[in-house]
Amino acid sequence: MKTTKHLGLALTALTATLAFAGGALAQEEEQAGMALPPGGAQGAQGGSDHEAMVGRFAVGYLGRAGVPIWAGPLNPANVGTGTTLIGEVSAPVVGIRYWLDPMLGLDVGLGFASVGGGSVETESGSVTTTVDLASTTAFLLHGGVPLSLASSRHFSFQVVPELNVGFSSRTEEDPAPPQGTGQKREYGGFGIDLGARAGAEVHFGFMGIPELSLQGSVGVFFASRSASVTVSQPNTPETNLNASTTDITTTVGSNPWNIFTSNVSALYYF
Repeated sequence: MKTTKHLGLALTALTATLAFAGGALAQEEEQAGMALPPGGAQGAQGGSDHEAMVGRFAVGYLGRAGVPIWAGPLNPANVGTGTTLIGEVSAPVVGIRYWLDPMLGLDVGLGFASVGGGSVETESGSVTTTVDLASTTAFLLHGGVPLSLASSRHFSFQVVPELNVGFSSRTEEDPAPPQGTGQKREYGGFGIDLGARAGAEVHFGFMGIPELSLQGSVGVFFASRSASVTVSQPNTPETNLNASTTDITTTVGSNPWNIFTSNVSALYYF
């Protein structure tokens, strides 16, 4: 996996997202008299929870996304049709939302995970052997441009173009001979999701807590994922395995209950 190429791709996608946000904001300023659909933010002057949050920051959970990591065999001879090569590390995203005006907002979030670390201790007679387990580290950068197309009282209908960029890594190393083989395995992964969600943000104003909201949505994403592993060992040629996939998929996934684990998020406005 070429880190420079991946980083360049990520920066290009992030630049496109920010350009979209800037263009939308400029259009808002030039067309200040633009009307929204009936029941939208323009009609929410009677005191909708959504309009009351304009100019305020929200902090909360923005959803869960997976970061790819190599999960296939280390021997190229074992890679065949149907072999699972790319696994996934779950990285829940925590971030902020800010509404620039009743229609246009910005989302920024970060996901992080460090899983699988620890050790295994083996006792054989009077000999105790301890083997450290390598942890997998994953980072996920999230950006979005929420658009509130209609709102009324405690409800806001929104479309959210968004981008996720994720990186992962893990290094495993066996003890040097004669205690071990001295083999070193370096895993890596990179993923980018670009698409949009449509759904609702519901404020708890009916309970006297308009600052608290829940969002539920579904959408379509273009997803590009790649993963690799490099295996090196003394006196042995280095082995590099790489895999990549490109998909267009919905955010709900294969199970209907995924909407509650991946597509529902909570925010609190300050």
